[in-house]
Amino acid sequence: MKPDIEDIVKKMDNEEYPELNWDFAYKLTNESDRGAILIGASKVEEYLEKLVLLILPKTTKSYTNYLLKYPGPISSFSGKIELLFGFRIIDESLYTSLNHLRSIRNKAAHTSESFQLSNFKSELEKVNEFEEDGKELVELLAWNSLIEFKKSSIIEILDKRNLDQKTYNEILEEKTAELSINPHVLKQSITWNLSYGLTLMCLKIMVIHDEYEKLDRSKIWIEHI
Repeated sequence: MKPDIEDIVKKMDNEEYPELNWDFAYKLTNESDRGAILIGASKVEEYLEKLVLLILPKTTKSYTNYLLKYPGPISSFSGKIELLFGFRIIDESLYTSLNHLRSIRNKAAHTSESFQLSNFKSELEKVNEFEEDGKELVELLAWNSLIEFKKSSIIEILDKRNLDQKTYNEILEEKTAELSINPHVLKQSITWNLSYGLTLMCLKIMVIHDEYEKLDRSKIWIEHI
């Protein structure tokens, strides 16, 4: 059964994939714009390669190196994407999202000019459309996490002041409300959207990986029909 986006989100809370959790998403938000897209895309490609290795007929080092090490036929990000889509391992939504990610990654990697994620806002939104309602849920998760992070800084400052509870709450409410219109916070939200989106994308790839792992891989595809 194909999991929905909420099933995938729940996996961030358990230890099934300990390297793909809220901490990973948060760490990615601390990178520069260029760093976030390059590191994030590299992590996605790493999980695509895990999926590719799972479906290969042989796993000897010489065979996998021939295919996956440069200049092997599936050594590139695009090669892995096309192979997995061509053999219907990933669906069209994920395929399209991966190609948008690859496009932005290439622009970040091949320009010496300043790179700003805010210049790719519409393309980044398409990256998060890898699952039905994915974009909306990623935006909600990322925004709530960003606001909570900013709010914790406000609380830390307020705790150092000698305020009565009513004044404390009023200031906290006022400062928290201001975050939603703060230009710096709005710009940061783009990186947070990317970070949470790519974490969930990696989780989706691993969910697919685990489903295919249940198959008898000594058989060819037609034998599973």
